[in-house]
Amino acid sequence: MLVSVVIPTFRRPHLLRQAVQSVLAQTWRPIELVVVDDGSPDDSFAQIQAMSAEVSAADVTPAFSTKPNGGVASARNFGIARASGELVAFLDDDDLFFPTKLEKQVAAMASSGAGASCCQVERRVGDSSRPYPHDPAGLIKGRDPAGVLRRAAWGHTNSLVVRREVLKACGGYDERLQIFEDDEFLIRLAHHADFAPVPEVLATWIDRPDSLSRVPDKAALQRRDHNRRLQADITREACRNLAGWNEPAWQHAVALWYKQIVNHYIWAGDLAGAAENLRQGVARAGWLEPLRRTRRKLWKARLYALVGLRVRDRRRDPIYD
Repeated sequence: MLVSVVIPTFRRPHLLRQAVQSVLAQTWRPIELVVVDDGSPDDSFAQIQAMSAEVSAADVTPAFSTKPNGGVASARNFGIARASGELVAFLDDDDLFFPTKLEKQVAAMASSGAGASCCQVERRVGDSSRPYPHDPAGLIKGRDPAGVLRRAAWGHTNSLVVRREVLKACGGYDERLQIFEDDEFLIRLAHHADFAPVPEVLATWIDRPDSLSRVPDKAALQRRDHNRRLQADITREACRNLAGWNEPAWQHAVALWYKQIVNHYIWAGDLAGAAENLRQGVARAGWLEPLRRTRRKLWKARLYALVGLRVRDRRRDPIYD
């Protein structure tokens, strides 16, 4: 059974080489390696093409493309469209597969008939690492969209292997999102696929300072919060008419997402923005407990403001929750 591994990349051929090597080291064959250069403005694609002979020598089929820059969702979709495998796996250009990853997940899917599989990944931050999710019981098992919405069940992008017919039914990544496109996709995928989890660490997620999930400044934080608000609404728009949709689970997720967003505005001292986002969160989720707690924090922030003080994050991180 052919597995297509899709790797989107942008201006990082030095990191991509390690990701490619981890695919070539897989114990599973046959593999098609689909690398999509997302319009790098340098010689990245030439460096990618130079890997073709090494990839072919490892009995892996190279399928390398370049496209105009459109973001990671666009690049993944481009790769999915060009993948020819019965199964499609995903890997970011700065992360790694363990050698037996595909072999074990293909076996799990074959024995269960599942449409998708996930595993734990090793999350590296600097010199420290830990499994994600921490407990293998937190992996998606069976068909559990409500569990995914509540974050009681999860699967990192690097852990996913999905049948082609399931991807076709589910649709690709939503290109309106520059961040959290992976969250939205996973929630939607959970409505379409039964999952066969492999309860062990089989990939590495390296959280680098330049990762999209990092927030180096206020402008990046505002983009992050805009994408989270958009993702919340896109999730409901895409899934509310699907079997398994759970409105209370979505509202629970929205309450947590908006709690985080409102906190960002409070810590920045923008209490009007905090109040507006609290209003938006309540309009979607109602007065669930996370938003009630956030309202109390906003009241506290207003009292502090009367004497020229601001509420700060107790962890001394003023922008990231």
